[in-house]
Amino acid sequence: MLREDFYQRQKKSFRIWKVREWARGLLLGLASSLIIAGLIYAIYSGSSCQLVGFLTQQSFPFESILMEGAPGYSQPERARLDLTRNQEAAVSMFLLTGVNIADPRTFFLGYFSPPPQGPVWLGWAYNPKDPEFEGPILEPIESDTPKPGGTEAVIPPVPTPAPVPGAKEILVGIYNTHNSECYSGDGGPERRTGENGDVVTVGETLKKDLIQDGIGAAHSLQIHDAVDFMKAYSYSVKTATQMTKDYPNMKVLIDVHRDGFPAGVPKRTITVKGQKVSQVLVIIGKMNPHWQTNEKLAKELMALAEKKYPGLFSPNISYAEIARYNQHLSDGGLLLEFGSQNNTLAEANGAADAVAEILADYLKAKP
Repeated sequence: MLREDFYQRQKKSFRIWKVREWARGLLLGLASSLIIAGLIYAIYSGSSCQLVGFLTQQSFPFESILMEGAPGYSQPERARLDLTRNQEAAVSMFLLTGVNIADPRTFFLGYFSPPPQGPVWLGWAYNPKDPEFEGPILEPIESDTPKPGGTEAVIPPVPTPAPVPGAKEILVGIYNTHNSECYSGDGGPERRTGENGDVVTVGETLKKDLIQDGIGAAHSLQIHDAVDFMKAYSYSVKTATQMTKDYPNMKVLIDVHRDGFPAGVPKRTITVKGQKVSQVLVIIGKMNPHWQTNEKLAKELMALAEKKYPGLFSPNISYAEIARYNQHLSDGGLLLEFGSQNNTLAEANGAADAVAEILADYLKAKP
């Protein structure tokens, strides 16, 4: 009787164990299928290269991940390994959910406006073709091309605006689509919602330096992201358009931003004249008739900077295939990101000093 009871209990325990093992195997298989499907999608779309490139550009310590389990490795480099783990956690959250806790745009993208490129929970599907999230373009590009049927587009006459004092001398226009962006590298906030943040200060620095170098410059302090951050470009396009009308001799129109990285990803700085300054990233929107003209200008400026201050500009331009970032308004339209939220305002201002010098050299050499 006791032996029979013992065998019955063993049989029951064996059945339960088998069910648990089956459930674990099923979950493991499902997780593996999702990972494999994600990798296939990434390789097929080419965005895995973009992700690896981003991590490499940010000096992500891949070797620490590979050596994580090596005996004795963590002891002499405990602090560095802890930092790496924090980075891994932040980037893993970015990969699994598409949410970058340092960039509020990703919260909206993740839950309300999933990009058409792929699943939102894949980090590499986070708006890869529109890094600044211009969103839906509400204002069509004006064209003088005749409409189908032989009828030409009728454009109502626009009254001539009153001339702006000193307008003819203005060669560089500056504005900020995301005015609230700030730098938290010295303990400050990452944004000042509804206010002009640190990037506006960087724009002012750029303007003042250009004027000191003998180049006429104007900077708009108009706020564009107070009402709706996700529709800031629908407001800044009006400011940029007005600037092209106010300053008819303007050759360069710059939208000043700062980037947003996942928490734990280190900032990028270079040394200019003994001072640490942020690196500058150029973004070109391809959805406009003359994006290649904008690209040509960007590459010429980057080439000048590389000779004078190597590393000032990120070596690779970031292209947005489905956005224009107001660059359709000017042959000299550029979007410049002065560092990320992890930099300090002083580092971004230092980069603005250097960029102003490069711009002045470029414009003085032009006929």
